[in-house]
Amino acid sequence: MGKSPQLAAIFWLLAGASASIQSGDAMSNGVDCNSVRLYRVLMDLGERLPIPMTTLYEERLESYYSANAALAPSCMLLPESTQDVSQFMHMVSSHHCPFGIRSGGHSAYKGANSVDDGTTLDFSYMNETTYDIKTTIASVQPGARWGAVYNALDPFGVTAVGGRADVVGVGGFITGGGYSFYAGTMGWACDTVHNFEIVLANGSVIDVNHDEHQDLFQAMKGSSGNLGLVTRVDLNTINSTQIWGGYLTYDWADRAAVFDAYYYFAEDFGKDPASEAIIVMVYAADNLSLWSILSNTQAVIAPPAFNNYTAIANLSDTTTVGSIAELVPEFTGATPLGVYSNWFSGSISNAVVTEFLEFYYQTLTEYIDKMEAVITHNSSLSVVGNMQPIPQTWVDISKEMGGNVLGLDELVLDGPLAAWLFSVTVTEKDDQPAVLELAEEFVSALEAYSDSLGANKNWHYLNYAYKTQDPIAGYGDEAVAKIKAASAAYDPHGVFQELRHSGFKIPV
Repeated sequence: MGKSPQLAAIFWLLAGASASIQSGDAMSNGVDCNSVRLYRVLMDLGERLPIPMTTLYEERLESYYSANAALAPSCMLLPESTQDVSQFMHMVSSHHCPFGIRSGGHSAYKGANSVDDGTTLDFSYMNETTYDIKTTIASVQPGARWGAVYNALDPFGVTAVGGRADVVGVGGFITGGGYSFYAGTMGWACDTVHNFEIVLANGSVIDVNHDEHQDLFQAMKGSSGNLGLVTRVDLNTINSTQIWGGYLTYDWADRAAVFDAYYYFAEDFGKDPASEAIIVMVYAADNLSLWSILSNTQAVIAPPAFNNYTAIANLSDTTTVGSIAELVPEFTGATPLGVYSNWFSGSISNAVVTEFLEFYYQTLTEYIDKMEAVITHNSSLSVVGNMQPIPQTWVDISKEMGGNVLGLDELVLDGPLAAWLFSVTVTEKDDQPAVLELAEEFVSALEAYSDSLGANKNWHYLNYAYKTQDPIAGYGDEAVAKIKAASAAYDPHGVFQELRHSGFKIPV
């Protein structure tokens, strides 16, 4: 009679432990994270502990946006409560076990939100959103996705400052900063946090806010998963759900006018903070197109802030008025799972953004041809590049809300910062190495051109950054010092630096 899947998995775990011991990777107390002993510690969690060769384990791997990120851990833990998370942290700390953290699993690079040498803590079962009518606070668990959050709040006539894609998870988005439609009036998503419920490295549970643990409260806003596990975030809400927005597409012959429109909009951002504009270059199905994504969170149709955009003849216009719960899925479109995607970010001074955008376009067309030449016939390539402004007003709002550690204060003194994204996706795994090498060449060209203009801000938005870009270092010495101080105070043994094997770390 053959072994049951669970018994077979236990033998697999034991084999993994033996291999690591023989290679010298056993933990100092003799308990390896792949060992049967550790598995027994967690075994009472039952179905919340999917292991290899089980259906749930495979389903969770297949649910990642980018297959790069779907590393195969020794086991996963899907907690359903703060107590589960507390027990987990106590266990990994006391047994010195490596782990990774996943909220929505939207970050793309290998090692962003999972591990292959320990346990992945997958928050997907902790996905509830509740709303308190008296306090107007929305309480959201980290595994919730923004589309579900908007839908939960919509019946109350309120919304939260969250992601512009409905599939993005709450936990990583907020602790990484959080771009949103409401940034001009509310700042970063992390600035709208009223309270974090956090499980610390030793398993203790604390509330972190303006009144309690103020140092940690500020340090959590931009430091990602370096200081603790967020098990609930209490968010200030907006007493409105209606927005106006959509895409306009343009002929490439008009790109100079579109790039100028971006420049002037960013320079005048503070005059209409409810409006936001992004430039996007999209390559899909053998076609490269130019878009602007326009929005107004007061639901004003085509406000004057967009006059330079609307004066340009467009090829299509999807702008409309609706609730954020309705419009965000339209902005996002269908999100494929299991593709091989990598994202990169960077930033320059808005003063030279038109020159940079032209260089971006010219260089992008060259590299798209190179990438198409190296992929197989049964694969497909898609590329997205965008540019969005970060003005002084965002920094001012952040300060009013208690501050964050994104380190933008000095970077916007001479005018708006222009933050860029580049993402490249292929559908076949074997095509990724060659395409990724070209993508890194392209990004290096962007950085070198920024340097040549004397305009490179060397700031990388963490939620868009590639694994080699070290975004926290770009926050500057003062911000990094605050994060390090919080780490020393709340994680004195460095659990989240030594045992957490996913995501970005505090610079040494």
